[in-house]
Amino acid sequence: MTRLTTLATWLVLGVVLVCGAAAAGNEGDRTGGDRVVIGESSGRAAPTGDLAPGAQIVRGGQPISVAEAIALAIRNSLDVEVERYAPLLAQSSADAAWGAYDPIIAAVMQYDVAKSPNTFALNAAAANRERNKGGSVGFTQAVPLLGVELSATYAASSQSTRSTIQSFDEQFNSSFFLEATVPLMQGLIWNREWTNVKIGDARLGSVREDFRARVMDVVTSTVNAYWNLVAERDRVRVAQKSLDTARALLDQTETQFEVGVVSRVDVVEAEAGVAEREFDVISRANGYRNAQDILIDVTLGPQLAALTDLEFAPSDDPDRYEMQRVDVGRAVDEAFVNRPELKSLTKRIEEGRLEVKFAKNQMLPTLDANVRFGYVGVSGEPNAGLSPVFGTPPPSAPFDQSDDAFFTSDGSDNFRVMGTFSIPFPNTVARKRATQRELELKRTKTERVRLEQRIIVEVRSAARTLVASSQGIEAAERRRLAAEEQLRAERIRLEHGESTPFQVLEKERELVEAESQKIGALQTFRAAEVGLERAMGTILDIRGIEIDEVERGPDSK
Repeated sequence: MTRLTTLATWLVLGVVLVCGAAAAGNEGDRTGGDRVVIGESSGRAAPTGDLAPGAQIVRGGQPISVAEAIALAIRNSLDVEVERYAPLLAQSSADAAWGAYDPIIAAVMQYDVAKSPNTFALNAAAANRERNKGGSVGFTQAVPLLGVELSATYAASSQSTRSTIQSFDEQFNSSFFLEATVPLMQGLIWNREWTNVKIGDARLGSVREDFRARVMDVVTSTVNAYWNLVAERDRVRVAQKSLDTARALLDQTETQFEVGVVSRVDVVEAEAGVAEREFDVISRANGYRNAQDILIDVTLGPQLAALTDLEFAPSDDPDRYEMQRVDVGRAVDEAFVNRPELKSLTKRIEEGRLEVKFAKNQMLPTLDANVRFGYVGVSGEPNAGLSPVFGTPPPSAPFDQSDDAFFTSDGSDNFRVMGTFSIPFPNTVARKRATQRELELKRTKTERVRLEQRIIVEVRSAARTLVASSQGIEAAERRRLAAEEQLRAERIRLEHGESTPFQVLEKERELVEAESQKIGALQTFRAAEVGLERAMGTILDIRGIEIDEVERGPDSK
């Protein structure tokens, strides 16, 4: 009797389900409402492109490691190429400052004819006519540091005249003088030329440290771009795996609906799960391709074109990492020693001190000593028209005899010592300029203190993030394993009719979130790792980069 009752019950339920389904179908036809469409008969378009089953969003690509990416970035980065000119320009300026001490060689040539009325009674000529020709040659040399200027000049000329009172009709004049100008107050040591030399050296050091900082930034951005691509690649794989799972669940739910095990609502929920994951695949695929472009741009620079089809395949394993204990105090001390920004500011402070010394020197009075020593000599042809009143003409002496007596006891030596003193009163420009330079120096020193505080914050933050992210990786892995086990259990419950597709999708979503969380934790760890290296200023040493080779460029070898 019991068996008959059970059989009858199942027959009644079957009739009710069939009639209900038919009624629902007719109602849908009458009202134009939605109908659940199953399988190929539903007319659902087959997915294409990134949504196609087994779509190769992440292709093989060109294998590349972090070290290779860094090498390419340094070689091809336009940022590095632009900044590479700065030290060269600064070196050129520093060398040019020494040009103030180049010896100056000067020469003068002269030809002069002058005719004037006779105003001297003893001169028999009606008018005087003089013709001068000659020139001079010499050099001037500024002495570094002291501000002393030395010069040596030799001059020679010949003079022809109609005068009857001149001993020589053509007189040869020559002279040789050594001269030195020595600043005793303003311009002593801290003159403009020597100050420019010292400032040029300080500025060159500052520019080189700025270049070093720029290379560090390029390395940091390259490492971050590399691990960002790795993370986006893994997110694509998680999204595609989630979509495959959702599609398999939809197929299973549709089959169960056909045999009457599940309701129409379950099918709709499964379809919604597929649509949600399709959207996620589209979004992740776009992010992955953008990450490819970023890494290509960072590493290849101008080789990235509009139609570039290159793809990189990162070869470094993100799961292989080593957590090291960070001594924050020691890390900050290393940062103070190694950070190029601090070294650059130190050079700027040095430059400011030089400007202050020069400005204070300009407040002093001008007190210069001038010393001049030399000889003059005369020779020539006797004047045939010499008036008898002036005696017998001297003997003939050619031009090369005019300097025979130089540096001898018979020579006509000349010696002069002269001092000049001047000062503007009340010397407003110099005093205000010195005050301005002192204020600028104080501001630069304050900037250094502010930078030190910022470095402390950067090091502490990077160290804290590094520790937290490593702990986060472990926590995310535990969550992923738990979510994976929960999904497996929920699928078993679904197979036994104790769960629904919606609940399975929820567990699957939790697994995706856990996997994404681990991917994010790994990426955060890598970013914190390179961030700490950058904050400490040790990133180039750790990555084996020689800044001198980078400065010379790839074409220097």
